[in-house]
Amino acid sequence: MHIFFAGPLTDLKNPETTKAFYVKLAGVAKKNCFSYFWAFLSGTDPEKNPEVLPTEVYQRDIAELEKSNLMVAYVSEPSTGTGLEIEHARIKNIPVYLLYERGKNVSRMLRGCPAVKKELVFTSQDDALSQFDTLLKKLK
Repeated sequence: MHIFFAGPLTDLKNPETTKAFYVKLAGVAKKNCFSYFWAFLSGTDPEKNPEVLPTEVYQRDIAELEKSNLMVAYVSEPSTGTGLEIEHARIKNIPVYLLYERGKNVSRMLRGCPAVKKELVFTSQDDALSQFDTLLKKLK
């Protein structure tokens, strides 16, 4: 099974911490024998790869999303791109699993999207990784 990871990359409040969390999520996927795509690890990081044209970012992300069996979206910070990807997942009948910190005010419009199958609401990164691991074990 192949996971498309989605989450904000532009104007992150704490880019190093957020991206390190993303890498830990990828590690859980790998441990459970899932392949995955993270845009920032694939040559389109807005900070490390600013030369990549917006149209190329869009085309690459959509192509990768369409090859995926599911999407895991970190939605604790607003992201127009992540919202677009979630809507595209809905159109393509790709199930979406939201991931965010307890106490975050996540859009009800997003949470009500029919593609959203489950919300993983966590209290710490360890809690998030544990819940994610449990989810992947059930999806195998």
